[in-house]
Amino acid sequence: MASSHQPKDFDVFLSFRGEDTRRGFVSHLYKALDQHGIRTFIDDNLHRGENISEELLQTIENSSASIVVFSKNYASSSWCLDELAKIIECTQKVLPVFYQVDPSEVRKLKGDFGEVLTKLEKRIKDKTKVQRWREALTNAANISGWDYKDSCTESELVEKIVEDILNSEFIQIPSNDATVQLVGINSRVEAVAKLIDIESNDVRMVGITGLGGIGKTTIAKAIYDSFSNHFKAKSFVENVREWSKTEQGKIHLQEALLKGISEDKNLRVSTINEGTTRINRILRLKRVLIILDDVDNADQIDTLLGQWEGFAFGSRIILTTRDKSLLVQNGLSTYDYGVKELDEDEAIELFRKHAFPSNQVPEDYLELEKQAISYAKGLPLALKVMGRDLCGKTIHEWDDALDCYKTNPHEDIQNILKRSYEGLTANEQNIFLDIACFFKGYNMNYNMIKDVLKACGLNPEYGIRRLINKCLLTTDQDNYNLSMHDLLQQMGMDIVRQEAPQKPGERSRLWCYEEALDVLTEDMGSNKIQSMILWPPKSQPVEVHIKEQFCKMKNLRLLLIRNVRCCNGPLEYLPNGLSLLDWREYPFSSWPPNFFPKKLVALNMPSILLKEPLRQNFVSVTCVDFSECSLITKIPDLSIIPNVTDLKLSYCRNLVEIDDSVGRLDKLKVWDLCGCEKLETLPNCLTMKSLTYFNLKECERIKKFPNILHEMEGVKDLYLPGNCTNELPPSFGNLIGLKGLTVGSPDSGEAHLPDSIYNLQHIEMLEFFGDVIFPKNVEIDRQPMCNSLGCSCKYVFPRLKRLHLYCFNICSEIEFILNYCCPLTLEELEIQYSKVVTLPESMSRCQRLHTLIIRDCNEFQEIQRLPHSIRRVDVAYCPSLDSQSFFQLVPEIIGLPPNLPPCSGVTSHMLMFPHSSTMLPIWQNPRCEYSFEVTGDENDIPNWFNHQRDGNSISFSIGPEFPTIALCVAFGIQDSSLPFDYHAFISINGSERKFEKDRITRHLSFCCRPQSSLQQLFRDFQLNDRNHVEILCEIFPHSLSKEIAPPIVTRIGVHVECNCLSLQSGLGLPMDTENGSDLGLEFDSSNVDGFDLGSSSVAQSVTPQVKKRKRPEK
Repeated sequence: MASSHQPKDFDVFLSFRGEDTRRGFVSHLYKALDQHGIRTFIDDNLHRGENISEELLQTIENSSASIVVFSKNYASSSWCLDELAKIIECTQKVLPVFYQVDPSEVRKLKGDFGEVLTKLEKRIKDKTKVQRWREALTNAANISGWDYKDSCTESELVEKIVEDILNSEFIQIPSNDATVQLVGINSRVEAVAKLIDIESNDVRMVGITGLGGIGKTTIAKAIYDSFSNHFKAKSFVENVREWSKTEQGKIHLQEALLKGISEDKNLRVSTINEGTTRINRILRLKRVLIILDDVDNADQIDTLLGQWEGFAFGSRIILTTRDKSLLVQNGLSTYDYGVKELDEDEAIELFRKHAFPSNQVPEDYLELEKQAISYAKGLPLALKVMGRDLCGKTIHEWDDALDCYKTNPHEDIQNILKRSYEGLTANEQNIFLDIACFFKGYNMNYNMIKDVLKACGLNPEYGIRRLINKCLLTTDQDNYNLSMHDLLQQMGMDIVRQEAPQKPGERSRLWCYEEALDVLTEDMGSNKIQSMILWPPKSQPVEVHIKEQFCKMKNLRLLLIRNVRCCNGPLEYLPNGLSLLDWREYPFSSWPPNFFPKKLVALNMPSILLKEPLRQNFVSVTCVDFSECSLITKIPDLSIIPNVTDLKLSYCRNLVEIDDSVGRLDKLKVWDLCGCEKLETLPNCLTMKSLTYFNLKECERIKKFPNILHEMEGVKDLYLPGNCTNELPPSFGNLIGLKGLTVGSPDSGEAHLPDSIYNLQHIEMLEFFGDVIFPKNVEIDRQPMCNSLGCSCKYVFPRLKRLHLYCFNICSEIEFILNYCCPLTLEELEIQYSKVVTLPESMSRCQRLHTLIIRDCNEFQEIQRLPHSIRRVDVAYCPSLDSQSFFQLVPEIIGLPPNLPPCSGVTSHMLMFPHSSTMLPIWQNPRCEYSFEVTGDENDIPNWFNHQRDGNSISFSIGPEFPTIALCVAFGIQDSSLPFDYHAFISINGSERKFEKDRITRHLSFCCRPQSSLQQLFRDFQLNDRNHVEILCEIFPHSLSKEIAPPIVTRIGVHVECNCLSLQSGLGLPMDTENGSDLGLEFDSSNVDGFDLGSSSVAQSVTPQVKKRKRPEK
């Protein structure tokens, strides 16, 4: 299918000699083309004269292609030859048919065909016209076409021509004005077109899936309009679900399908079996495009398509359905296009088409329009229905209608959405309503929801998957969270509301705070209530009298209470059928006396007043959350609840002891003890093979880490607080799955690691606080590996990528770790507040090391060498380090050209930065490849930065190729503990980009963009022979330091190969090499290449003013 900016009036223009072919071959060809929807021009009604009419010439120009039927007398007609000359002149698609003539005679203008042409030429005086005819004939005859031979019947030739044209690229689909005007249709049709892949010769099915009203049928019709002319046999079968309710309806669908794919347009079917047989016979022979609209079960597909394996190659089957599972019940290549909701701009456009036909939105309606669009959540059906409903209404009617929609959804929307619900089983309907009325918006993962629903007597594993397939539920990428469209949720809530419109206590589910409160306070509950949410919208707790009201709700399964205070004595009853109890700040000091919840799975009770919340009869509980419970001092024997998978005890600040039985909970996956600041005793042994998350942060009083009796692969990250690391057990190495390990605290004393520490071969991150003693001279049963020294060593952690050392005072241990434990693949090294003296030369062998941070190390003196892989260095508050010695390493690391002569640059009085029209969006400006920060001042910018200047901007000139640019900026920082955001902008000939963006706390910042990076930054920019470059640095307060005046840029240095000196008439102006500064020279220049570089004169030395970049206008 070709696209054209100027649509043509016809697909095909027929050129032929009437006396030879009009009543025979051409009439059959025209009829076949017309029947297949190919817009064909035939000149039956035109008045013929000596010369071709202007009208006919215009028609040729307005056709996409021409079929030229060469017959024995074609060349006897000047009319035909003028047509042909015009056809060739228009350089359109020419399709020759050689009907009872030899193609070589036409090509060479000989034989009978040539004699006929010669006779005509004798009557023509205009030899230029004759020559034009001959060239047109020769050109046309050299084009590959169709040759009619006696061995081929006329009908076969016609069929072949039509088939080839249908499969060609030049045929234009008749424009459907309604389709063209559809909002958002183009991107969706393009996405489906990629899945259809019309060029592929396989047989494939594409499903267009989504919830009701999302636009599936609309997209399918647009696809049919776009691609039907590529198929000889095609059919769009509408309303499959509706027609399939009766046997006669199914026969009607079969006849509709056969009408499109069969040559007999009046074909009738007597039985379903007969229809299926006829359809299968055709599908085996013809390449077809079939669209079945609104399919909701597999029987409908079988009725219409029969045997899947019977399709001809190249066929395409498209289904629109709300049930994705229908796409996997065949042997075809199957693709699913899930239709997405309209984005905000599309939603506004569609809504306005129906609410404001004039597209003029009064300003006082804008806020209400915003509410309507938010309510629809991108569902086209809702946007259209509401738009039509509100069109022409007053602003007060709008306000009232929008309020009404929230509790009484529009019937036209509700009926479409409800159809999906009505097709569900009772199990699926209950799951849908539980999610709509309780779990949507509830912070619980997919797996936990399944456990709770299973305890409620439902079958969620199968049921939820069915709801997802039917587009009633969605999951995130990791299948972790469940969700549904807001209008589907509202539909579910309305279904429940209709159970007892005026009596909330007689409904199955309560979620509205006011209604739930009324039911409790007025004691209007009933056994029909299965779930309840009592969650006041106010931030302050609401006082509610709860005592025995739950006695009337014996079938209550799900209970969520938040932000409620009860002050009328003990709670007397809770239903024993509860599967989920979520009651934050449960206000009672004990459970109800007869509370024995054998089905309870999830017990979420943070900040409660119970001292011993776990009871012997909680046998089914899998998820326990008692975080922030200040009265809990001991976790007792939990062998009574062996199914626990999640045990959350974070910030139980008075918890001291945990029973040994917890260490034997085989199903425990998540164990969170973060912030249990008084915790001293953990279980003696851990045998939990299922454990994946174990959090001990801020548990500084733990005396001993447990023995790990068996290898545990699940725990990936572990934080070990100070005291428990003094003597780790020998079995610690059984945590073989560890990838991240943090050990110690600054005040915990020496931590002694066991010999088994070297068993942790999957460690990627090591973080040590305080002195850590590694075992040495130990026997290790594994092959030595290459360390940073370049020799084989048995102490290496082979997968270590990040090493962080804090508050280390033993120099020998630092040396041991850096030299013997680091593999060559180390990527990040950070050392702070430690007695490190030298970064050993061995680190230069770590060819993946990209980040080095050394801070607040008073004795640190030297970085001997760094690998070429280094990209970020932050060395600060190391008073013993000579920053100049560090800077001497930089040119070699980056590969900067050495010994560039000092240059005073150029100064332009033309302000470059206001010209920001070519400024790229920030997200397209990556940070510099190299970023180094050190402590120092403006006098510490090294001399090898050949351009230097006081202030926050600097200018220079470059040649026709992008150079490598290194930038060094000195900041006047008063309080280095506060961060500031620093942006560097670069302008080349007025075209601006962001050079660097960083957060600074240091006095000297270095960054560098290699030539390739700079070229990418200006990828659409063409350099001249001479190009003016200006770099401007600006500082912005960070959110943490908004009240503090930001530092200033005191000096800038740039290392770049420039052509400034050559442009300054060879003045060779010197730098002040003693302090690395220029002489403050400025040049008053005449206009050259858009900036001032002409005759130079030395100006007086002045302190440059701080420039500010003008913001681009929005």
